[in-house]
Amino acid sequence: MLIKEYRIPLPLTVEEYRIAQLYMIAKKSREESSGEGSGVEILVNEPYEDGPGGKGQYTQKIYHVGSHLPGWFKSLLPKSALTVSEEAWNAYPYTKTRYTCPFVEKFSLEIETYYYADNGHQDNVFNLSGSDLKNRIVDVIDVVKDQLYGADYVKEEDPKLFISQKCNRGPLTDTWLEDYWKEVQGKSQPLPNGKSLMCAYKLCRVEFRYWGMQTKLEKFIHDVALRKTMLRAHRQAWAWQDEWHGLTMDDIREIERQTQLALQKKMAGDTSDEQDLSEENSKSLAATMSSLEKNEDIPTPVAPKKNTAEKRIQKHLTPEGTPPSDHKSLSKSNLRSSSSGSIKSLQQQVSNWRMETIVRESETETGSEDEFYDCESSFNKWSSMCSLDEGDIDISPTQGEQGQEDSIFNPSFLKRVTSERGSRRMVALQSHQSIDGCPETPVHGSCPTTVLILVFHAGSVLDANVDMTAKKSDVTTFKGAFESVMRQHYPTLVGHITIKLVSCPSICTEALGILSTLSPYSFDCSPSTVESPSLTNDLIPIGAIPLIATSSPEYADSVTKTINCANFVFNEFMKSDDGKGFNGQVCIVGDSMGSVLAYDALCRTLQYQSRHDSENSILDTEILIPNDPSENYLNKSHLQAPTPRRRSSSTSDNQVKFEFEVSDFFTFGSPLSLILASRKISDDKSRDIVKPPAQQVYNLFHPTDPVASRLEPLLSARFTNLPPINVARYAKYPLGNGQPYHLMELIQSHPQLFGDHLQMPPTPVLRRLSEASVQSTVSGLVDNIPLITMNVLQQKWWGSKRLDYALYCPEGLANFPTNALPHLFHASYWESSDVIAFILRQVGHFDLALYSHCEDKEFTLFKPDQEREKWMRKRTSVKLKNVAANHRANDVIVKEGNPQTFTARFMYGPLDMINLTGEKVDIYMMKDPPAGEWAVLSTVVTDKTGRISYTLSEKQSVGCGIYPMRVVVRGDHTSCNFHLAVVPPQTECIVFSIDGSFTASVSVTGRDPKVRAGAVDVVRFWQDLGYLILYITGRPDMQQRKVVSWLAEHNFPHGLVFFSDGFSTDPLGHKAAHLNSLINEHGVILHAAYGSGKDITVYHNCGLSPKQIYAIGRISKKYSNLATTLTDGYASHLADLKQPGAVRPARGNARLLVPRRLLAPVSNPPNSRNRR
Repeated sequence: MLIKEYRIPLPLTVEEYRIAQLYMIAKKSREESSGEGSGVEILVNEPYEDGPGGKGQYTQKIYHVGSHLPGWFKSLLPKSALTVSEEAWNAYPYTKTRYTCPFVEKFSLEIETYYYADNGHQDNVFNLSGSDLKNRIVDVIDVVKDQLYGADYVKEEDPKLFISQKCNRGPLTDTWLEDYWKEVQGKSQPLPNGKSLMCAYKLCRVEFRYWGMQTKLEKFIHDVALRKTMLRAHRQAWAWQDEWHGLTMDDIREIERQTQLALQKKMAGDTSDEQDLSEENSKSLAATMSSLEKNEDIPTPVAPKKNTAEKRIQKHLTPEGTPPSDHKSLSKSNLRSSSSGSIKSLQQQVSNWRMETIVRESETETGSEDEFYDCESSFNKWSSMCSLDEGDIDISPTQGEQGQEDSIFNPSFLKRVTSERGSRRMVALQSHQSIDGCPETPVHGSCPTTVLILVFHAGSVLDANVDMTAKKSDVTTFKGAFESVMRQHYPTLVGHITIKLVSCPSICTEALGILSTLSPYSFDCSPSTVESPSLTNDLIPIGAIPLIATSSPEYADSVTKTINCANFVFNEFMKSDDGKGFNGQVCIVGDSMGSVLAYDALCRTLQYQSRHDSENSILDTEILIPNDPSENYLNKSHLQAPTPRRRSSSTSDNQVKFEFEVSDFFTFGSPLSLILASRKISDDKSRDIVKPPAQQVYNLFHPTDPVASRLEPLLSARFTNLPPINVARYAKYPLGNGQPYHLMELIQSHPQLFGDHLQMPPTPVLRRLSEASVQSTVSGLVDNIPLITMNVLQQKWWGSKRLDYALYCPEGLANFPTNALPHLFHASYWESSDVIAFILRQVGHFDLALYSHCEDKEFTLFKPDQEREKWMRKRTSVKLKNVAANHRANDVIVKEGNPQTFTARFMYGPLDMINLTGEKVDIYMMKDPPAGEWAVLSTVVTDKTGRISYTLSEKQSVGCGIYPMRVVVRGDHTSCNFHLAVVPPQTECIVFSIDGSFTASVSVTGRDPKVRAGAVDVVRFWQDLGYLILYITGRPDMQQRKVVSWLAEHNFPHGLVFFSDGFSTDPLGHKAAHLNSLINEHGVILHAAYGSGKDITVYHNCGLSPKQIYAIGRISKKYSNLATTLTDGYASHLADLKQPGAVRPARGNARLLVPRRLLAPVSNPPNSRNRR
C-alpha cells in the first residue's frame, strides 16, 4: 500500500472552498462525461444524520475510466471492469471518499480530508502512528508553482494570469503562500482586504495487490489519477470563482440534482441497446482478479465517528471489499457489456478468468507444512585439489572433429531432438548444494559504495518509444524495492549499493512498424503517434521483433549510443559523493531489449581489446559483431553503399568501449539467445558464441514469457535435458533455499550427461582452471568426469555458475493474450522481491558465504581494523610457506554472571603440522548483533602450542545473548569465527550428536554423505519452539571446518557446535564430560537429545530419561530400554512431534535468544595470503 498525504493550500476561506469544491465537481462531471469509456454517473446523493464525521451528505458515483488507463493494463481487463465506484461522506470540514472497482477486489483507494485555515504546517492531522506514519509521504501541491503541460494546461485557469472580476482577486505570484501566511496568521479570516488562506489535508491510501504490477499501478494512480487531477481541479476551483461566488449550499444542491439527471440521461443514451449481464456473468466478474491477489486482508479504515445509525445508510452503500447485493439493479445500465453477441460475452468471461488466475500472493505467505523457516545455503572452500596446468592437457584431432556433437546446431543433434521430442523426459536437477568458495566482499573506507548497478533500460519488445519519465519511474521503483529488501533481510548492504539508469535507445520502432504492415490479421490499433505503432493482436509474431530490430544497419549506432551513455553515467557517478574513490564491482542489469544492447556493447569492448592488445590480438580468434556495418552488413549486401570516410581514431565508433569492467550481468526476460542463434545460423555454425567479458551472466525469465529464451542450450546441447534453476520465492525463502548454482557441481550430479560418450568441441587456446573450479570441493569429480570435459566446457561457459534462472509467475498467465505479457513481465521485474533478493545474494556473495539471518552477514563484509604486520618470529614466514590455515575455536556457553572465557587454536598444514607460535592474534566481537559493528577487544600472543585463552574483563563482559566472535592472525589476516552464548540459568537445549545420527554413513570428510531424510526438519522444529540447539561430536577439532561446512551445506539451523580438543581415546566420555559441565557449571537443561546407539549411554549419564533420548539406526538390545528408538526415521518422528500436546515450547527468557537462521562455516578464508 502506498500512502501519501497531499497538502493543497488555496487563498480562500474554508467555507468558500466548500462551495468552490462542490461546484467544481459538478461542472467537471458534466464536462468530462462523453459516454462509454469516459463519464460519470451519480447513483445516490442524499444526506445522512450519523455517519463518518457526524452529519453530512452521502454520494455514490460510477466513473467510466477506460480511456484514462494505460493501454497495456487495459488489455488485461474486460470492458465492464473499466469502471470505478465512488462513495463519499461529506461532513465538512471532514470528508471521506472510497474508490473501488466492482470487479477488481484487491484495488482500493481511500481519501480522508480535513480542511483548516492554515498554510499546511500541521504535521499529523490524521493522528497516524506506527508503520502508517513511517511510510507516509507528504506532498505539498502548490497551484502556482506546480505547472501543467500539454493539453492539461489552460491559460484561463493559470493562477499567475487569472484575475477575478467579481472578487478582484489575483493574479498569484510564486511566493503567494509565504506572503498570504504572513498576513493572515493568527487573524480572523477573511481579512478586511479580502485575503484568506486555507489548506486541504488529503490522506490517500492506494492499494492494488496484483502480481507484477502493484508498484507501477499504485504510482500511476498517485501520479496521474490523484496528484495531476487534484492539481488541475484546485486550479479550476480558483479560476472559476466568478461562477460560484455568491452561491449558497441550497444552490449547490440544486446544481448537483440537475447534474445527476443530465449525466444519467447522457450515459443511458450510450448504453440503451446493450444486453444485460446475466447473474452468472456478474458473479464471474466479481471474482475477476481474485487469483492475482496478494492473500492479505485490506485493513478497514477507521472513521472518526461510526455507530448503528450509519447502518441505516448502508442500504445505499457498497460494503467494504465486496460488491453490494443490489448493485446490479442500482447500476444495471452502466455495468452492461459494451458489445453485443455471444462471442463478445464469451471473450469477456475469458478475460475475467485470465485475471482470476494470476492473483498476487501475500508477501507474508507461509510455506508448506514441511517447511519451518526460510533456508539459506552456506558454502566454504575446503579442497585438497591442486591447480593443474592445462598446457599439459592434449586434445586429439579426433576429439576436435567429433566435438560438434555438443552443439544444438549439429545436424545429428537436431535429428535426434526431432525424433525424441515426443517422448523425451526432462532430467530433474538433484538438490546438491554447491560448496564453492567466494572472495569476501570488499569494504572500502574511502567510498561507501561497493557495488554499482547500471540498469540498461530500453523497454520491452512492444515498446516503440519509451520516454525518459517511464524509465526513471521503473528505476525508482527498482531502487525502492531494493532498499526495502535490503533493510529487511540484508541490512549490511544498506548504503553500499548504488543504482543508476542507463537510458538505451528504443530499437524496436522500425520492427513494430514492419510487422504491423505485414500482419494479415485484423486488430485494433490506436497509435499515439505514427512513430509508435501499437500491436494488440495475439497472433503478431512477437519473437520476430528482436530479430528484425537487431538486423537493422542502424543497430550498431544504437550500440555505440548505449556505450557512450553508460560511460557518461559511470563517469558522473565517479564524480559524485557516492562514487568518489569507488573501487568496487560494476554490475549490469538489462531489461528485455536493454540486455541485448548491453551484450553487444560488452562484445564491442572485447573486440576492441582483441585488436588493440598486443598479446591478445595474436592469440585470440577474430571476434565479429554481427550488424556492425563496417564488418558484416555491407560485406553481405549485393548493393554496397560507399564506405564512409574513416574518422580519427579518437572518435571512431569501432573504438568506443566501456570504460569499466563488468562483474555480473543480469538479463530480464531477454531474447538474447534467440538473436545469437539467428546470427550463428547465418554466420558460421562452427564458430563459438562470443563470450561477453563479464565474470558471470544470469539469464532471468518467466517460463510463460513469449520473448525470453534460454542461454544454456545455446552453449552446450547437453543442457537441453536440464531445466533451469528455479529462483527461490522471497516470501518463503528471503535468504535463498540453498539450490546448487555451480557448474562443476552440476556436472558431478549428472555424470550421464557429461561423460566420455559425448565428445567436447576443440578449443584453440587453453587457459588455467579458474579459481572457483580448482577450489570447489566436489567429491569424486575427477573419478567420474574427465577433466577435459570440465575444462573445455568452462572455456565457453559464461561464468562459473548456471546461466538460466526461472522466476515464479502465476500459472494463469499462460492464458493471457500474448500481446499483454511483455508489458506485464517487464513491469514485474522492477518490483519483484524474488529478483532483487536473488541479485543481492549474487553481488553480495551471500549464496556462498551467507549463513545467518543478520549478524553473520557481517562476517562476509568483515575487514580487520589492524593492518597486517611482519611476523614477530623470522622463521614463521618460512614455516608457513605454501600451507593452508586450519584455525578453530569451539562455541562457548557461559551462564550469566560467570567469567566469559574462550580458547582458540591456530594451526597450519595437513594434520596440524605447524603451530603458530608466538604471534599476535586480534580478538573481535560484535556486541550489538545483528547489525552492529565489530570491536577489537584485545591483542594476544599465541603460546608454543598455537593456543590462546582469553577472559573478557568486567568492562568487556556482555549480558545475555549470542555474540559473534572472530580471532584474526595479525601476520596474514587468516581467521576463524565462533559464538559466545551468555545464557540465563535453566536455559533449555536440544542436543544432537553429529556422528551417525545425521548421516547414513559415519564419515563426513570423504565423499559427501547424504543427510538422513527429515533430520534437518526435526532440528528446525525444535528451534522454532525456542530451544537452543547444541551439536556435539567426539571428533578432533582439526575436522571442524569440514564437518561444520557439511552441516551448513545441508541447511542445518544455527546451533552451538562442540568438538574434542585433539584426538581422544574416549570420544563418548568426552561428550558426556562436556555436557555434564554445561549442566553443572552453567545451569543448562537438556530437554531432549538425539544420537546413534552409541550415544544412549552418554545421554543416560547426563540424567536424561528414556523418553528424552531419541536414537536412530541400529540399537543394541542392551540399551533399547534406555531410549526411544526412531525405527521409522525422522519423518515419522516429526509427524509425532507435531501432534497436539506432544511437545511444549521452551520456557523462560532464553527462548528469546535463539536465532532463527542457518548454521555457518567456521570461517571464509581469504583466497590468497601474502605472508611477510
